[in-house]
Amino acid sequence: MSPFSDLSPVLIPVFALLIPIVGIVASAILKITRLNLLHETVRHLATHGQSIPAELLSKLSDSKAP
Repeated sequence: MSPFSDLSPVLIPVFALLIPIVGIVASAILKITRLNLLHETVRHLATHGQSIPAELLSKLSDSKAP
């Protein structure tokens, strides 16, 4: 018997539970990255004295609402 045949009844449910967890973590990381880039853009525009488009500000305020 191979060692994988003994572990397969345990590994299959573990992998099945890890798939949604990985998806949730990946989506959270993407959201945080997107917000950081948006914040960095607004900060860069503000430091250079340029006007900040209302679309960017609305995205920031919408993302912080619960």
